[in-house]
Amino acid sequence: MYWQQVIKKIIFPVISIFFIPIRHLISKRNVVVLQTYSRQLYCDNTRYLYEFLSEKKDIDVYWVTDNSEIKQYIKNKEWKYITRHNPIKMIWVALRVKIVIDSGGGFFNIFNITSSKSVIKISSLHGSGPKATLGRSHDIMITVQQILNMNKFDYVNFTSQHSAELLGKKTYFLPNEKILTFGYPRCDIFFNSAHVGKAYQDKRIAKLMNADIDKKCKIILYTPTWRPYKYNFPISEMHNFSFSDFNEWLQLNNLVFFYTVHSNLFPENLPDDLSRIIFINPDLNPLFDINEFMLEVDILVNDYSTTSTDFSILNRPQIFYMPDYDFYNSEKCFLEEYRDLIPGREIFDFDGLKKALLCASSNPESYINEYSEITKELKRKYYDINLNPSTERFYEFILKFL
Repeated sequence: MYWQQVIKKIIFPVISIFFIPIRHLISKRNVVVLQTYSRQLYCDNTRYLYEFLSEKKDIDVYWVTDNSEIKQYIKNKEWKYITRHNPIKMIWVALRVKIVIDSGGGFFNIFNITSSKSVIKISSLHGSGPKATLGRSHDIMITVQQILNMNKFDYVNFTSQHSAELLGKKTYFLPNEKILTFGYPRCDIFFNSAHVGKAYQDKRIAKLMNADIDKKCKIILYTPTWRPYKYNFPISEMHNFSFSDFNEWLQLNNLVFFYTVHSNLFPENLPDDLSRIIFINPDLNPLFDINEFMLEVDILVNDYSTTSTDFSILNRPQIFYMPDYDFYNSEKCFLEEYRDLIPGREIFDFDGLKKALLCASSNPESYINEYSEITKELKRKYYDINLNPSTERFYEFILKFL
């Protein structure tokens, strides 16, 4: 641990100074580097954009990863990647790169090589919805640093003019010339009806995680979001709730309940895997992408996660459980009143959850119609469906710099 701190504080800055003149001497090529928020994962907007660009002959495209399973997947596709396990190649690519793209608030920047003005930095962003505000802290400088980090990008992408105004201009204080509205590459698959239909029928991902799933089985996905405070797994706090009782009820009604947790902070009281309650562990599933899985999902159970916006494009039932609504709002804040834009029933206890799940699974069309106007309003504000295909928009934009 001590030597890691020494390397970070002394050796890295020295090496970074060494590369300042070199990064200006080596000419930039048609090289694009993409990554997501963890080098151990292969997901989000940058994954879809990486795969799309990797099929183009006029761009040299690399993914940043240190995960062996992801590396093998990319090798099998005959695409390209860089890794800290081959630092010489990583540095060489960094010296030649013209564009770096990230799905969050920080870009690939080994030894500060890509901080040069000759390298274009783009954030595809990670989520869009009325909860997508900055994390707040008692230390104001932490929040200020988040704003500064976002402004280090040359361009930041949004999914609608409304989100660009509220989040881009009024939250991140981005100037107009840095704002893009290209939509999300990860959502392009939702507009391909043939692909959506096949994925729903095949249930390939669900079967990999639970071999007992059949075509008649209905799939539920629960995506509780991260909180900026210590918290229990929200559904475990429902009145009269028990994981064993819920598992039996799911079995009886041929439902399977998958859930994710935000990687920033795991909640307490996570259940052990049961036959019908399954944790999608990112450490064991580095290739898992939630949007790809959504194609197989019948019902989304959510609280404040921006998965609600993406899932609304599929026009399938959603249910909301928000036991800490007021406290979450006081600690994190919403861009606007969140309850006004939830495209589904809010439930408050275990009985309410079971009733909502039965209603949404047995008569989905009626359930969806009940919330159709709110769903339209959510998409109008936070996902302009006219931006499809997002990947094409990014590609045409990237070509301007190459």
